[in-house]
Amino acid sequence: MNKLSSFLINQFSARKADCNNIQSILSKTIIPGIMALSAYSSASMADYTVWYNGDTGWATYQEHQLYNGNTLLIPPAWACGRKFSTPSYYRHLDGYYNTLDSADFWKDIYVWIPKPGCPHTSESVIEYTDGSQTFSPPIGAAAIEITANHSSRWVDGEGRWLYCANCSGSTDFAVKERDWEIISEAVMVLKKSIFKKDIAKFNDMVLHTKKLLTSFEENMNDDIKEANVTRSKNDKYRLANIEGAALNQLSMARKQLDQCIHLAGSSRMLSDAYPSCELILENLQRSKSLWHSRN
Repeated sequence: MNKLSSFLINQFSARKADCNNIQSILSKTIIPGIMALSAYSSASMADYTVWYNGDTGWATYQEHQLYNGNTLLIPPAWACGRKFSTPSYYRHLDGYYNTLDSADFWKDIYVWIPKPGCPHTSESVIEYTDGSQTFSPPIGAAAIEITANHSSRWVDGEGRWLYCANCSGSTDFAVKERDWEIISEAVMVLKKSIFKKDIAKFNDMVLHTKKLLTSFEENMNDDIKEANVTRSKNDKYRLANIEGAALNQLSMARKQLDQCIHLAGSSRMLSDAYPSCELILENLQRSKSLWHSRN
């Protein structure tokens, strides 16, 4: 930064008083701004690593576990993996930290940790949350490094996360049906079961998703009744159409689920049900947009 100061001062051929002014400006605005920008850039990106071979020669890591830098991330007892929202990119590394291959991510991903009772019990798996692609290590890979600049959180075997005080046991699991992401994640797992032709998982997720949609609709109606107690007549009239449209989109999502179930049962190919399940998410998104437009 001293070189930068000297350069600017010499370029302007400033008098001593002007030099003092320039130095003051640099110290109070430009330099702190550059430092702040640098701090933001480093803070906004985070590297996570899963080691396939834990012995790197200079350090030892637990294999198939998730690290943030050199810190091992210990999943809660209920968790089977971690979901990353819109991660940036990945690179596979050899034992000397050289890049074997790399590419951008285009969707949310799961990093599944091997645990008994979880989707994967022997090794870690990195895949898109919709099951469309798995990122397997190439020959010679010692690790995969994931660069993420958005949120991440632990999830259970169905891609859900906990809403609880201390999350110490199974009784702490309480799904909030009004949380839009919870129900969307359930549909994503349903789609994944179709993609993987997992009939048992599909049947389980159909029942779970139907319960979520039913509870979801009930809670929306309860919210409307509660809000109408204190609303003016004008507000009731103004918002009735919006809330009705939101509930209608939710009803269409339920019909698409029924269609998905019908196609899965009547077709020899489970994949025939995929388009209908995809439409469930579109209906949910429209319902969510309408619901939030009330505010």
